[in-house]
Amino acid sequence: MKLLNTEKTYRMLQPFESIEQLNANTKAIRQQFGKQLTKATREVLDVLHRYASKYYGVCYLSKSKIADMLGISRRTVIRACELLESLGIVVQYELKRHNGDKRQSSNAIVFLSQIAARESFGQAIEIVSDNMHNHVENRNVTPECHSVNAPDKAPKKDINNTYDTRESAALIKNGLVSKLPKTLKYALAPFFDAEELYEMVGVIYKAKASVDRDIQIEDHEDTFRETILSVINTFKRGKAKSLPAVLYHAIQSTTRSISLKGRFANAFGI
Repeated sequence: MKLLNTEKTYRMLQPFESIEQLNANTKAIRQQFGKQLTKATREVLDVLHRYASKYYGVCYLSKSKIADMLGISRRTVIRACELLESLGIVVQYELKRHNGDKRQSSNAIVFLSQIAARESFGQAIEIVSDNMHNHVENRNVTPECHSVNAPDKAPKKDINNTYDTRESAALIKNGLVSKLPKTLKYALAPFFDAEELYEMVGVIYKAKASVDRDIQIEDHEDTFRETILSVINTFKRGKAKSLPAVLYHAIQSTTRSISLKGRFANAFGI
């Protein structure tokens, strides 16, 4: 599906509702990624921010124009934008000219909401924290704890006076799995222990929210499950070095595709 360089497209891609939201998001970007950005990339980020105020979060300056403004090469601007995209800070959409010319127009460079990503990631952390807390309470406060037979019925401890780690890990994992959407449950649970599962769930929620926090995994079960299983298969075949990194970008791409299809459906009444 082709995107045209029209006002309708820019409004459709617009991620924020006010300049205050855009400013807050850019501030969050600088705080979170400041040490990972080169001097040139920070300068490009500033230009993208300044020229993303008409359609809040959407910049449609050409890379040549940005290069001229900063006195750097176009190639440097391209590398900076690629770095920003790889970090989940922006996404670039190819646009075609709307006047019937088949040539490509300047890309629309759209900011992704870092604030929403952190909020969603926090929700994933709360899921695990709640389960761990509930298991501790359930293990320590039971009817048997007040009976004369409590020592015999209590969970076994090892020589270091701690509960059996395998049993605890299984309980934590079971608690986490019970809270997951079935898409994540079936795609992730068979492959990871509790700690790994916690990490993968966080990666998925953060990646999804960085594109569109309103998209629900449960509403697109087959699409997300296929993406996750494809990434795991790629990793297990030794085709990817970092599973979290590959999973993050794959979920971003999938969410971006779902979001774009939804926007077009709404815009054109499909």
